[in-house]
Amino acid sequence: MKHRALWIGWPLVMAGLVVGVQLTSAQGKVIRVALEYRAPGDGKPNPNFSPKGTQVKLTDLPPAATIPTGALRPMRSGVMEIGPDKTAWIPVLAASDASCPKDLCQLFIDRNRNTNFGDDGPALTAVPAQRAATKAWWTSINKVELSVPYGRGVTERYFVDFWIVREDDAAAPDVLRYSVKSWRQGTVSVNGIDALVAVMDADNNALFTKDDMWTAMAASEPDAAKAVLTITEVRPTNRLMFLKGPAKETVLEFRSMSPDGRSLDFAVIDRAVTKAVDRAPDDLVRDERPRPRTETPFEWAHGSQGFTAALAKAKSAGKLVFIDFEATWCGPCHTMDAWIWNDAEVAARLTQGYVGVKIDADQEKALVKRFNVAGYPTMVVVDATGKEVKRVSDYQSSKQILAFLQRP
Repeated sequence: MKHRALWIGWPLVMAGLVVGVQLTSAQGKVIRVALEYRAPGDGKPNPNFSPKGTQVKLTDLPPAATIPTGALRPMRSGVMEIGPDKTAWIPVLAASDASCPKDLCQLFIDRNRNTNFGDDGPALTAVPAQRAATKAWWTSINKVELSVPYGRGVTERYFVDFWIVREDDAAAPDVLRYSVKSWRQGTVSVNGIDALVAVMDADNNALFTKDDMWTAMAASEPDAAKAVLTITEVRPTNRLMFLKGPAKETVLEFRSMSPDGRSLDFAVIDRAVTKAVDRAPDDLVRDERPRPRTETPFEWAHGSQGFTAALAKAKSAGKLVFIDFEATWCGPCHTMDAWIWNDAEVAARLTQGYVGVKIDADQEKALVKRFNVAGYPTMVVVDATGKEVKRVSDYQSSKQILAFLQRP
């Protein structure tokens, strides 16, 4: 999966929050909902997904630059490009210290944006931890609240997690990543239906636009405070929302959001569609459920040694090698494991013409580089010499895989 990707967690709408226009007949009218900042809190509903991390390019701090107290080289700086313009961007400085001389385990944030990293308080610190599977060192600095100016005296909070990854035995990295964890939410009454409304910054830029995500649902629905924050309910702004009422569903269509996330406009529209019908295409495995499952699973080798053995086996058997590049964190990869590779027709087609090998992208970086794999899942067919024949990326249905498996 090219993650992306997305995320979040939410406390339900709080009592007393300013709400949108109260209407007895909202059909065709635009409704503005007031939204407020929310961030994850203990014991409260939280979004169950987040955007793919945004990269902040880091460069070495010039030798003549002033070094904050306690910071050691390697030391690299960059800029978080968030907010409406460059005046809102936030310079950051990642540095080492005596306890972690190879890693950038200190983070200085120029909160007042004056190019001085020494007057914003102490550094945020973390202890690097090595991942057993990948041997990479992760430095994670979480739950950081920033402020973003939007002009006109408007400043809003912005809540993020940072992380830096260093490959084992490699030099200090030149990339810092972050992902937003806060969101905006509000309540409104439409045709007598109390609704929960939330919006999420899908691209980590602290600007709320049509490129972000939204969700709305009736407060009376089961576990609505939690459900409204889930990937099951959240959609891009070009998708409709539905409020469950006593007689029928009320259909909502997105109109706009203020860049600072303080308000959202939507319209109640007359559309002959239900939520069930609208959401049906989102179910990736709806066509897979009735298909027969195999009783003879396709055999997979694993890793670089498995790949070498697969080439030899393919040569002796006159077959091609089917490589499945996957990752433990890749949702579509798991979906294909659960529904595609055990499909009876797919497994039979693979067994007939291919030798299979699964490659964990986090553990087999040399093969990832060799085949120039950039997203997951990626399926590559090679001949017995290792020469690529064809490839396909992203989630594939059983019908799509069967077409891909047709031998030339």
